[in-house]
Amino acid sequence: MITDHSPEADHAATFALMIAQAVHADLLIADTVKAKRITIGEPVLAGAGAESAEEPYLSPSESLRQRIDPDAAYLPEISELDISDLPLDDLIALIIRRDIWLMVEGMPDTLSKASSGIRLNIQSVLNRVRCPLMLIPKSWGLKRPERIVYLADLRYCRQFVLKFLGLLAAPFDAGISVAHLSAKGLTDIADSYAEEIFRKDIHPHAHYEKIMLSNTRERDLHLAVDVLINGLHNDLMVLVNHRYHFEELIGRRIGDVLPADITIPILIFPL
Repeated sequence: MITDHSPEADHAATFALMIAQAVHADLLIADTVKAKRITIGEPVLAGAGAESAEEPYLSPSESLRQRIDPDAAYLPEISELDISDLPLDDLIALIIRRDIWLMVEGMPDTLSKASSGIRLNIQSVLNRVRCPLMLIPKSWGLKRPERIVYLADLRYCRQFVLKFLGLLAAPFDAGISVAHLSAKGLTDIADSYAEEIFRKDIHPHAHYEKIMLSNTRERDLHLAVDVLINGLHNDLMVLVNHRYHFEELIGRRIGDVLPADITIPILIFPL
């Protein structure tokens, strides 16, 4: 869990904890800025001469421990690491060495709310690690995921992605849909051929029964995304870094905010 102690990071950390408890994973909180103890002054009557009270500082890991559901089947271990001065190469090596399963980062809703500090170059990290990255918009209402959509061209659907999604969806009993949109420059495919690809090459590799095909005919990617999010009420959208629909939606690199039409968390897999 990458945090800069911002409201969006705190928001995302709550969802990261929910995932950790569901899939029986532990949490590593990676601080990109050094923590500062903040003194909060309580309002007093003028001339009362009272000194401001100091509110106890809770680190991100301490704050998350207070949110753990004690009745859950798994109580994750939560540790914290200051990466504010860690060179990018060392951070990438640490993620690989510790076999991190998932990276999570919160995203502000607008540029005006983005942190004024130096943000971690998360695109450079994603380009060089093996685990996916989940980006969570601040305005998204936290909930257990019920519907996950993998946006892909069926002809290039990735087995690793399918297997991962099956592991993520199972504890939540969430449904997975593979939404076929032909890669830019390629012809569309007939429904019968799409169903054949799905039956032979996709469904068996998910190792998960609640997976279905969504063969959309909408050629406008942004309209298709609007239907997937607002029409079909998906809770999580899945893309592959720098492939097919990623650059059409996100651009060449992940910015400080998500595009306006992406209002749900996105899960981006490495190449």
